Amino acid sequence: MVGISPKKLGSSSPKIAPRENRNEWAWPLAVVWLAALVYAAFLSWRPYAAPRALFDPFHALKLFLKAGGLAFVKRMRYLEGAGLNILLFVPFGYLLPLLWKRVDRWWKVVLCGFVLSLLIELTQLVTHLGMFDLDDLMNNSLGAFLGWGCFCPALRQEPGG
Repeated sequence: MVGISPKKLGSSSPKIAPRENRNEWAWPLAVVWLAALVYAAFLSWRPYAAPRALFDPFHALKLFLKAGGLAFVKRMRYLEGAGLNILLFVPFGYLLPLLWKRVDRWWKVVLCGFVLSLLIELTQLVTHLGMFDLDDLMNNSLGAFLGWGCFCPALRQEPGG
């Protein structure tokens, strides 16, 4: 729960509690997010007989644009995976700066998101649980960036921030 500090004299908006106080709810959320990530990346897949990889950047977007004759709803299935990958990493981009103070810049959050995504994709390639997909690396990194963008306003409002 986000704690609200008493209003300062002359201040009309409440301040968000310092980062240290927010850790009490950030850690449990991070554990739930990590469990969801492990499920989505590994446990929801059936093993493939051989490793699968897709190194075509923007593959889903190309399929979406190419399927112009199909109904819009049917075309959306090509972008569904991309959207889910982006959404899956938004909590990462928000929680990481809360839990690790050294990650205080957007590029550090994106780099951490990219590295974590690369580890996931390589693990999927080696274990045959899922498929290595270049689009996943890009979408997960974008999700981490969007999560950081949600974190930034809260950081600016914290006392001394």
